[in-house]
Amino acid sequence: MLSVIKRYSLQLVFTLSLLLGLQLPNFLQQYELRLQGHFVEAQQQLAAFQSLANKYFSGDLSALITKHKSSEDNLYREEALVIDKTYSRVQFLQQKIDELKQPIWYRLGTLTQQINQPVFKETWSGYQANVLLNQQAILVGVSVAVIFMLSLELFFYLLKLVFYAVLPGIKNKPQARS
Repeated sequence: MLSVIKRYSLQLVFTLSLLLGLQLPNFLQQYELRLQGHFVEAQQQLAAFQSLANKYFSGDLSALITKHKSSEDNLYREEALVIDKTYSRVQFLQQKIDELKQPIWYRLGTLTQQINQPVFKETWSGYQANVLLNQQAILVGVSVAVIFMLSLELFFYLLKLVFYAVLPGIKNKPQARS
């Protein structure tokens, strides 16, 4: 009876880890779309300042920021901070988008590094689970399930070794007969 429970428990764990793995490419896609949306929004915010930089500084936005920072007027100095922050955000988002132009395993690794970032949290809060069965989702799903199951088997094997090392007499102890 115990072996049946163990077998079905392992099948359940495999199935759940497979379903989790199937979700990862879809979540990654939603994250990428949200990231691109933020990038477009930041570019639009920067566009007016870029047009001024194009007109007066041959397109050099840094020169516009420097000019604002060196102004006698507090308004322009504070505006320089807004421009600089928006410019930095555009560069940051462009870097993140460029990082995501890699194979799926690299992109998933990059995604795990973004867990505490606002765009990841936004994606997570608005995420709707879907099972998209394309080649990539199946590959990731099966890989996650197999890796999870192998890790679980290794964990139980190590636990068994530790158990027998701590209590070495249990395995070979003769059982009392009644």
